[in-house]
Formats: sequence, C-alpha cells, structure tokens
Amino acid sequence: MKGMQFANILIIIAFLMGALRAASDDGAIGVEVPTMIYAIFRYNPNKVVAAVAGGLYSIASLCLFMRLFMNKAWWGLCLPIASTFMSIGFFMRIPMVMNPNSLTIFMVEQLLTLLPPAAYLAFNYILYGRFIVKCVNRRYSWIKPEKAAQYFIISDITTFFIQGVGGGMEVSTKVTNEKLGSNILLTGLVIQTLSYTFFTILVVHTWHGILRDSFLLRQEPWGPIIWILMFSSTTYMIRSIYRVIEIAQGKGGYLVTHEIYFYLLDSLPLLIGICTYIIYWPTKYLKGSSKPTNEMTEQQ
Repeated sequence: MKGMQFANILIIIAFLMGALRAASDDGAIGVEVPTMIYAIFRYNPNKVVAAVAGGLYSIASLCLFMRLFMNKAWWGLCLPIASTFMSIGFFMRIPMVMNPNSLTIFMVEQLLTLLPPAAYLAFNYILYGRFIVKCVNRRYSWIKPEKAAQYFIISDITTFFIQGVGGGMEVSTKVTNEKLGSNILLTGLVIQTLSYTFFTILVVHTWHGILRDSFLLRQEPWGPIIWILMFSSTTYMIRSIYRVIEIAQGKGGYLVTHEIYFYLLDSLPLLIGICTYIIYWPTKYLKGSSKPTNEMTEQQ
C-alpha cells in the first residue's frame, strides 16, 4: 500500500505542477492568473454535490462497518475503512473551494479520492480466493486461489509505480520528456485496467465452469457470491475505463474539465459497487456446496 500511495502522490504533484506552470505562462503574457484549483480543473467544484457525495459514502461506510462487526469478518476491514477515507475526501472538496490556492487541502482531497478504490479491488481479490477455497473446487480457478489477492495487489502496486514515473516526467520543462511522461502515465493506467480485466475474466471463467458442472446457483448457499463479484467488478471497470480516457484526453480534456463526469463515471459506480456488499455481505454465503459431488469431497 505504501508503494501505491507514493506513486499516486507523484501523479498528483505532476498534475498540479503542470497546471501551475500553465497558469504562470498566462500571467507572463498579461492574462489574469486563475486560482490553483481552477487552473487544474477549469471549474470550481460544487460544494453541495460534494457534501451529498460525502454523506452517501459516510452512510455506506457505517453500514459496511456494521456488517463487518456483526459477522466478525476482519479480513474485509479494508472495504469500510477505504469508504470512510473516500467520504472524507469528498468533504474536503468543500474547504478546497473556500481555499482554492491551498496546496495542502488539494493534496489531501486528491489522495483521499484516488487511493481508496485500490482497497475496493483488494477486497474483491480476497473474496475471490476465499470463495474458491471454502465453497468450490480449486480447479475452477486458473491460478492458486490462496495467491490470487497477492498476485493482483502486486500488479496494482507495479502499475502505480509506472504511473508515478510518468507523472514525474510530465513536470519536465522539455517538451519531449513531458510527452513521454504522459505516455508512460497512460500506459500504467492501461496496464492497471487490463490487470483488473483479467481478474474479471477469471471470475467469469469460474462462473462458466460452475454452470458447466450443472450447479444451480440459486440453490447453492454460495450462489450470490459469484454474481456479487461479477456485478461489482463491472462497476469498478466503468471507473477504470473512465480514468484511462480522462488521462488520455490530457489536462484540458473534456472529462477532466467537467465535474459531472467525475461523479457519474467515477464516484457513482464505485459507490454502487461497495453498496452491493451492504445488501449481500459475503460471509453469509461462504459455505460449502449443497451438492455432494466427488469434487467437493476431494476438496474437503
């Protein structure tokens, strides 16, 4: 997690310095210099919408904590904690508007809205491994289920470092280095998205194998888990694709300069994904199969 934090800090600093440099250029030719926040986003964040988003994530966090403590599922602690931090990130957009030139507030707001989704993905990785081990045969997974979370988290950390390198190069005064840095940053995001795409395919492969063996998901105690994993993964993929397109468009791109897309294609899909676990907390369904097959016997 420390690696992911460091990489994201580099990305944020790179983005900020690029915007400030553009603002400085405007000042040099006699144009009124905008606030730091406006120079970055090309809009002033809406305080009311930020408060609503923060409130919704706070409610979701409270519900997830209740679910976790009621079931003593400490392995899933990363989900409600990350949701709590993200709610604080949205609330930080309010003082950010009131202090539009505060670097500290901007950095805190960006970190608390960029880092938590990594924990949402990690929760799915962990759940997938536990589902395979506890509920079905290991042969339904392409990779060792006990190592699934480890492999994908390492992949995420690696791609974050790639993004950090690209973000660092973007602040270069040389146009060639800036262009290269932008391409490296985009490459890191694409690889990260492909990594989670592979995880989603892994889940679909498991689902296909289970159906092939004539399991009726609605009759299995663990049936809802496979649907939850596929549904939440779809919402997270929407956010990942949005981030790739946003970065590909550049600092002045249409997506980054219109706040509505930040909420509709980033915050909302993530919220829907984590709220799924409020309704279907997975520990209730992590049980062995009701179908007494030889494969299940071998697993036990």
